[in-house]
Amino acid sequence: MFFSSPRLRWLAALCLFCCAAGAYAAPSHARPAQAKPGKTTAVPAPAPRLRIGEINTYRKQPDFALPYRRGWELALAQINADGGLLGQKVEVLSRDDQGVVDDAVKAAQALVDQDKVSALFGGYSSEVGLGLAHYAVENKVFYLAVAPLTQRLTWQEGNRYTWRLRPAAWMQAAAVAPKALGQRKPRWALVYRDDESDRATADAFKSLMKTFQPKVEFVYDTPQPKDKFDAEAVATAVAQAKPDAIFNMLTGDALRLFVGAGNAQQLFEQRPVVSLFTGDPENLQALGDLAPADWIVTGYPRDAIDTPVNRDFVKAYTDKYGSPPQTASVLGYTALMSLAAGIKRAGSADADKLTAAFAKLHVATPFGDIEYRAIDHQSTLGTWLGYTSRVDGVNGMDRYVYLAGARLQPPDENIRRLRPDTGERWPRQAGETAGAANNVPSSTANAPMGGASVPAPGNHLAPRRRLDTNNGSDGDEDEASEAPAGIAGGESNAAARKPAAPATLTPPSGMTREHAPAALPAWPGRLADKQSQLLPPVR
Repeated sequence: MFFSSPRLRWLAALCLFCCAAGAYAAPSHARPAQAKPGKTTAVPAPAPRLRIGEINTYRKQPDFALPYRRGWELALAQINADGGLLGQKVEVLSRDDQGVVDDAVKAAQALVDQDKVSALFGGYSSEVGLGLAHYAVENKVFYLAVAPLTQRLTWQEGNRYTWRLRPAAWMQAAAVAPKALGQRKPRWALVYRDDESDRATADAFKSLMKTFQPKVEFVYDTPQPKDKFDAEAVATAVAQAKPDAIFNMLTGDALRLFVGAGNAQQLFEQRPVVSLFTGDPENLQALGDLAPADWIVTGYPRDAIDTPVNRDFVKAYTDKYGSPPQTASVLGYTALMSLAAGIKRAGSADADKLTAAFAKLHVATPFGDIEYRAIDHQSTLGTWLGYTSRVDGVNGMDRYVYLAGARLQPPDENIRRLRPDTGERWPRQAGETAGAANNVPSSTANAPMGGASVPAPGNHLAPRRRLDTNNGSDGDEDEASEAPAGIAGGESNAAARKPAAPATLTPPSGMTREHAPAALPAWPGRLADKQSQLLPPVR
């Protein structure tokens, strides 16, 4: 044999050992090691996140939606920087409703069923807001409506799971009504869009004007189509109606076009204009050089509000995005901060616990502290009232005052008559619904769906008050005979809480301007004098 010698056999064994050791030690980068069948490499599970759903009209309303989204994104970053909620980071899942109710409801279903969100917020139009509110109560999902104005959302069609942030239609009208009444103009033109939010606000404004100045006429009252706007034709029609004053709700590009067309026809010369939202930074920016002077407006004098919360908000927003916030930014920011405060208070994201926590919830906002009212689920976020101005080429608001939302509400007993659940019980029992329907007066049973949701005749009065539209003061005359029907006269609280039919806009019989609803605040200075100082501006 070749390896018969012991020495040779020993050398061969040594060579084989060395070769085997070298092969074992050599790197095997040519072929990776194969895992045994049935075994996988362990991957750490992702940390759980608390998911919140958001819905808005992004593609069709970019002027509102972009700053609004930036607002809640800033809030989200701050919440997570502080450790999140309930020991979890927060994640917001957002969907576009395209401005269509069905699409909004489908988006809500997908967010809840597929994405497993704990709550919903958002909504731009009142139509979408109502659709989401109906979805919320049917599926027991918490929903915070951000921008819809219709009173139906928190009054006639209010429910346990729906809350609202933005001042509602009645509040918007009540904010400007004292100034409008102080103009003492008998003929008014109204310019607004043909949608639920604008119709509700315009109808509330007309109701207040008629209540205190019964001889007032609305000589132009044609809502404009939502998807198109012929500014020149509208300006011509308004001029031909020969109004003494104008009430406007147009915003953005439509506002700019209307002002340009009106200027060409001298429409605004010697005519007071009351214009909602024109004092918002986004609308003043859209107007540019066309911005009128001395219009009575609501808005957000961002750069002049020298409070810690507003300063910090403006700085954080500007640092993050490179441009200052707009009113929509405040709404988006405050909406998510409100949800965070509610979840912290509830100690849970459960819908029932969250809606219980929202009752009388206090939240700090760039506008000031607000509270979510238990009676109607409306926040007390207010608005700033003043005049348009242009200083050194910069558009802004002057002689302004902040109106807290708590000052812009009708008496609580009237809301109890309008709201089906009084903020505490939903849904009603079948027998209760039928009973309420049987008690609907014929004059209110067929109230139009698009009509303003203002208190029914005789139900929105406080105890008799004197209103002086010259100096803005009012005095109480606590006469039991003037109290709203069903509150005086010994009726029980249970009877006073009985749900009422949908409201109409007819002023109470025999009502004069000496009767003032609690919605109208007292004003310093003379209302008829636009040069009067409302409150010292905050600089």
